[in-house]
Amino acid sequence: MTTFLTLVFVLIFINIAMILTSLYSANKSKSTPNGRHADSKISKIYPLDISTSDYKKAV
Repeated sequence: MTTFLTLVFVLIFINIAMILTSLYSANKSKSTPNGRHADSKISKIYPLDISTSDYKKAV
């Protein structure tokens, strides 16, 4: 029982440490200026043209 509780508490501690690290890095990246995103290319999204597709009978 002691081993089980020790493992549970260790896993909970690791989980809390990972959450805090993730939150810290998210706040850090949020504070950076958006200038680096201006260089990225915006991709175009084309609509699907389903009406011209040819469907074959399966059976």
